Amino acid sequence: MEDILKKITDQTRENLGKRKEKVSLDDLRQMPHYIRKTISMRNAIANGSGIIAEHKRQSPSKGSFNCPATIKDVVKGYEAAGVSAISCLTDEPFFGGTLQDLIDARESVSIPILRKDFMIDLYQIHEARAYGADAILLIAACLNDEELKTMAAEALNLQLDILFEVHDLEELNRVKHVTESLLIGKFMIGVNNRDLKRFKTDIQNSKDLLPHFPEDVLAISESGISDPAIVKELAGLGYKGFLIGENFMKTNDPGHSCSEFIKAIQS
Repeated sequence: MEDILKKITDQTRENLGKRKEKVSLDDLRQMPHYIRKTISMRNAIANGSGIIAEHKRQSPSKGSFNCPATIKDVVKGYEAAGVSAISCLTDEPFFGGTLQDLIDARESVSIPILRKDFMIDLYQIHEARAYGADAILLIAACLNDEELKTMAAEALNLQLDILFEVHDLEELNRVKHVTESLLIGKFMIGVNNRDLKRFKTDIQNSKDLLPHFPEDVLAISESGISDPAIVKELAGLGYKGFLIGENFMKTNDPGHSCSEFIKAIQS
């Protein structure tokens, strides 16, 4: 079966080269949001509903969601629903996102925004800062140990929160080693219930990996969460954050769907 993750990262690398030619690092540093005071996504999740609601137009496994709402309407709806943070997909070829989406989201809400993309280059971290993100996603499957360490250090230098994403125990142990070497005391680890190489989803993955998490880490479950009962179960095990996108974006009014979902969790 085709390795979808490799296909995505290869395309990301190609697109990145084109962006670097158009916008230099110095150009990014001159953008207004680059010096904006960031909002802690970790604190927002720890002290709120824990829901990280995602904006994405499509996915490799499901195609287009055909959501009629604009990104500004979607993220405003999410904020009104009581989410802790917004996840904004900026990958265009596979998920239909753009950096303009990040700008539009930042101008529309006052809660933390995660730039969700396939981060493989330091330039992308500066992009995230410049376009208004408060946090970035570092996917262990996309990076070797040295790259993980370098990317994490750069994000910390730019006052960006880091969500480390893992799918199996080997990746979790690699992230633990990196965070220990950088002396990162407070951070987030997300378990992707979807295998990025095959795009198959299994919530059991979150249950299996949690016992191996380091102490004091904020645990997040990602992908395949479509039922409030799943959130309640995972919260009972110790998860604090829940990244949900498709379940909301496949509806005509993601904000309303999100609101009803959160009410069901809290009932």
